[in-house]
Amino acid sequence: MTVIAGLLVLALLGQASPRTYYWRDAAGQTHITNTPPPADAEVLATPPPPAVEPGRAGPTEVVRQVMLSPVQQQAWSVLDERLAKARSEGDHGTLEAVADSLINDCLWGHGLRAMPVAPVLTVALMGLLGWWLAIGLRPGLHAPLVAGFLMLGLALGHLVLNVFLYHHQAVRLRQNLELLEQHLGTGMALRPDHQRLLQQRYQALEQAADPLQPPWRFPLEVRTLRAVMKQVMVDP
Repeated sequence: MTVIAGLLVLALLGQASPRTYYWRDAAGQTHITNTPPPADAEVLATPPPPAVEPGRAGPTEVVRQVMLSPVQQQAWSVLDERLAKARSEGDHGTLEAVADSLINDCLWGHGLRAMPVAPVLTVALMGLLGWWLAIGLRPGLHAPLVAGFLMLGLALGHLVLNVFLYHHQAVRLRQNLELLEQHLGTGMALRPDHQRLLQQRYQALEQAADPLQPPWRFPLEVRTLRAVMKQVMVDP
């Protein structure tokens, strides 16, 4: 498991929702890169999904392209081989542990572990601001003013939590779990019902990261996604 954890770290290294650029150079050649185009390049719009012919069902999801470095590609390939070995040996514990480890890295890696402190600081600062403003007022106004600023701090803290933590966690989870779907050690694609189930969970996770959602919904969606991912790992 130590080796597999190291492979996950390499696979995730530097992978933070890269943007894909579509552009055309002076010679008229079209390029797709994850680095900004030159200043004299013509930036193109993101191509739409493939057209659907009449009478034929189209894809329900657009495939998300992720640019991996050679180190990441190698790490995912080796992880794929180790998962294949664990699968052949019936080692369900390792399969579930890999899903757990990847989800935890997506949730708290790259400095995200410190982000839950931000909403707490927001509430504390707003409370102190309310207390400071209430100093010059008559005593009867102190409590309502401080309480009002604390409520405002709670609202701002919730916004900070969703925008700066939940949103990034949702992006990282979807991006890396979709990569894991391609490296399960089976050499085959997921069953269609599992693909649909995971896509539903990704969408629910992204909706839960919306600032208008209650703060407890996102952790509940993460717990559901974790359980589904373990099920998929054991029986893809």
